[in-house]
Amino acid sequence: MSLLLALTVQAAVAPQTVTPPPAAPAPSDPPREWSTLPAIPLPPASDDMVRFVRDEVNAGRCVRHQTTQSGQVTVVAPLALRFNAEHGVETIVPVAIGCPTVEQFSAGAAQRMVRRLPYRATLTGDRWYRTVITYTWPG
Repeated sequence: MSLLLALTVQAAVAPQTVTPPPAAPAPSDPPREWSTLPAIPLPPASDDMVRFVRDEVNAGRCVRHQTTQSGQVTVVAPLALRFNAEHGVETIVPVAIGCPTVEQFSAGAAQRMVRRLPYRATLTGDRWYRTVITYTWPG
């Protein structure tokens, strides 16, 4: 009888709802604010890279480009890179610039460029960096 009473009392007590704290972003998630990330300067875009981006703009697949007062056409591709000292670049996140092919092309180009940086050994452990690739050609 006392066992039945104990089970009845236990069932009558409302279970407590525990709300877990919000999860901290995993190191693999890019930070929301990129301006605080350390910058990695990359070499200028090669002629072949510029040609690819120019062809994308001319084909109408890349609408977010600028023309400077001097008549130069410019496409800027900002990127966040997660670097691991042991493995190099592990993740690259391009900013959406309205040109998916150039965004992905720039991510691949940045990965190749970072592999060849003479100061790569100075990049510290598992952290995020920011960079930008700028494509410029005569208009």
